[in-house]
Amino acid sequence: MRLIGNAPGFAAGTLNLAVALALPLAIAAPLGLAPLLLASALFIVIGDGWPTRVHRRFAIATAVLTLLVIWGAASALWSIDQDRSLSMAGRLLLTFLAGGILVDKAIRLDRRGRRRLAASAAIGTAIGVGLLLSEALTGQALLRFGRALLDAREPTPVMLNRAATVLALMIWPAAYALYRFGGAVLAIAFLVLAFGALTLLENTTAFLAGFLGFAAGLAAMAMPTTVRRAVIAASIVGVLAAPLGVSVLAGMESLHLQIKPSAVHRLMIWQFTVDRIDERPFLGWGLETARELPGGQRDVTFKTREGEWTRQALPLHTHNAALQLRVELGILGPVLLALLIGGIGLALGRVESRVAHSARLAFLVSVLAVSMASYGVWQFWWLAAVAVSLAALIGVGLPDPEETDTSD
Repeated sequence: MRLIGNAPGFAAGTLNLAVALALPLAIAAPLGLAPLLLASALFIVIGDGWPTRVHRRFAIATAVLTLLVIWGAASALWSIDQDRSLSMAGRLLLTFLAGGILVDKAIRLDRRGRRRLAASAAIGTAIGVGLLLSEALTGQALLRFGRALLDAREPTPVMLNRAATVLALMIWPAAYALYRFGGAVLAIAFLVLAFGALTLLENTTAFLAGFLGFAAGLAAMAMPTTVRRAVIAASIVGVLAAPLGVSVLAGMESLHLQIKPSAVHRLMIWQFTVDRIDERPFLGWGLETARELPGGQRDVTFKTREGEWTRQALPLHTHNAALQLRVELGILGPVLLALLIGGIGLALGRVESRVAHSARLAFLVSVLAVSMASYGVWQFWWLAAVAVSLAALIGVGLPDPEETDTSD
């Protein structure tokens, strides 16, 4: 039921605006991505009505996310912070619903609507890349000016970390949109500029996420089915075996003397999380309790190539989605994540175009790379960034009569 009648293009225009604003907003106020997602979903429902069914492509992912919310809410029964677990379950439900509304709208766009969405993704992301290049080359001149007007503290390079992460996701719908409009040359030119921006920004994880996505997408152009299956299988194994892998790496002191000290600290964070997993292996500590795990506030000292470092054992979150789900939700957490990866991988693989298939696989790899090395898995700006970029990627995937073969 539409609440504003048959307002032409209102819902589609809302989706277009959200996609166009994603990267520019991530530069100016990245935490605003969560309100952008919620407001966009609300206006889509107002203009287009409530979705009446789950698209069959995303049936598995929808079921897994539903189970995740239910299990997260149930974890309040044994959580070390019941109020936090219940509150997070409710907020996740709202966020997943909002993301689902955007994805549903993207799926239901007609050809004209998808072309407009592609234009929004290309223009908005290109503007964002230009702004990031400008900020990187001018010492964040625009941010300095804006924050001076607000009488706020001067920006630091890390303030663009979230924007770099959003760029690592929005690269793929934007590049594919430009491919649709102008061919491979235009798409490649955009990728060069986008990766140039990622290179100049001080976010190694975002750059690696983009690079790994590019490598996977390039390989998928030659062997789409094989590469997709390999990515999904490797991701699932990695999620389920994460505690074992961390324990092995954390025990390799020779490795610690070769990598960056910050990377060694990340290993120490992961090892601390694994130790807490061992204390509650089946049910976990409760949804959104990673920052309150016993001992997380104490300092630990470890050897690095720059001498001994002393840092907090667990600052805020685990910086790894697989470990966070495992420590908070017990053995069922990584199982649900593995099922989600498989479900989304299958959904993104069902496309007509080999190029679209490669772009979607690149996006999946980039999301996984960020999830397994940075941020808390429940951070709302991050979930909003994934939802908006996923909707954009699906929406710009117009049928490509010239390339209908996605088999090896």
